[in-house]
Amino acid sequence: MRKKIIKWIIQVIGTVLLLYLAISKINLDALFESLRGVNFYYLALIPLFVLVDLLINSYRIVSLYRFYGVETKLPKVMIIKLQGSFFSLLFPLIGDAYKIQTLKNVYGSSLAKNSLVVLLDRLLFTLALTLILVPVWLLNIFELPLILKVTIIALLIFEFLVLYLLNSPKSFSYISSKLGKLHSKLAFKDFTFSKRKGYASEMFVNTAISVVRHVLTASMYLIIACSLLSISHVNVWLFILSVFSIILSRVIPVSVAGIGLREYIAVMIFPQIGIPPEAAFSIALIVSFVGIAQGLFGGITYLINRFSLFKKL
Repeated sequence: MRKKIIKWIIQVIGTVLLLYLAISKINLDALFESLRGVNFYYLALIPLFVLVDLLINSYRIVSLYRFYGVETKLPKVMIIKLQGSFFSLLFPLIGDAYKIQTLKNVYGSSLAKNSLVVLLDRLLFTLALTLILVPVWLLNIFELPLILKVTIIALLIFEFLVLYLLNSPKSFSYISSKLGKLHSKLAFKDFTFSKRKGYASEMFVNTAISVVRHVLTASMYLIIACSLLSISHVNVWLFILSVFSIILSRVIPVSVAGIGLREYIAVMIFPQIGIPPEAAFSIALIVSFVGIAQGLFGGITYLINRFSLFKKL
């Protein structure tokens, strides 16, 4: 628990620092003016985007469970995902741990199998981003620091390696034994699985689902942008690609729920396609508030569920 608190404190510091760096690149008067002109009719569509996003993401988990021989129910998985988003606001990776343990309790599958599905869920989320962003960044469509480009290329290579190992028992066992010599927790002794037919097609389909989900998220960003300013002069495809870069803030665990990092990347990227930095910051800030609201709603459903169980005792 102590280590988790230390990590959370570090993330809070990272969040504050990144928000400061983002704010230092904008004019505060222009920022407040941008926020005062919000068209709330557009923002009213956001809950619909959040719901569809949750539906698509939960379906991906249901599909992965089915592939590994476990039948799950979509509504239940949606609730667990929603509650997991609440715990992710509190401590890094706690949301994943909650999903793994809860799914195990509900469906009775092994801890290893639940861990594998949650790992693949996160991995395919990132793979869908890197498959598109690596060529985008190599072609210099957006100007970004060299270290970030190298990092994302290394991440893509790592993702392919992990996907290979997860369907190659002998290779996985060999790597696991080597890692186990470094630390006992790295041995992954519970991961006893066999090579499965149709693995490549299943991963392809779920990666495609992830791409659809990212496009949906980019559409939500677009709706928010329309509520703040006229973007008729902005290339929609470049806008979507820029949002793909910003979504990386959910993958890099240097701030609480991506807050701060999301705003910093937005201020770096959006001005390159004609969106003022103040509007860029506002768009990312609203998305951060949406994420917080979703997490808090997940917390409410968790408390209601706990209260219902308590009443039955």
